[in-house]
Amino acid sequence: MDLFVYGTLMVPRVMEAVCGYAQPGVAAVLPDHRCRLVDGEVYPAIVPKQGEQVNGLLYRNLSDQEVEQLDRFEGDMYRRGRVDVVIDHRTTTAQTYLLAAASRQLLSDTPWDLEHFVVDGIQHFIAGYDGFSRATVGANPDD
Repeated sequence: MDLFVYGTLMVPRVMEAVCGYAQPGVAAVLPDHRCRLVDGEVYPAIVPKQGEQVNGLLYRNLSDQEVEQLDRFEGDMYRRGRVDVVIDHRTTTAQTYLLAAASRQLLSDTPWDLEHFVVDGIQHFIAGYDGFSRATVGANPDD
């Protein structure tokens, strides 16, 4: 399966810790979606939003086991769904984690920034996100 990621999973050590996947991602864009911080957290979520776009990475050919680990990591707040992403002016189908309808009230108006996350938020995320305990395969992301 191909997976479009837009947040914490763009950080290679997080992706590898969660599911063991260590291949580089390909830059991709998800049209007609919005990426914002989850209220009170250092990680984002996405929702459909006409006219906006989300920059991210496409990881290719994930195994069933890797996808199972990622599903556990993301938990009930997200739903994996099919999207069309653009890579080098070509559209391809992938899966991504969208904010579940029941959790939409948790989305803030604050844009998420990868550089800010890596500098100021990753340690808090690694220490506090319970998805790491749900995903049992993979290394410690602090390694």
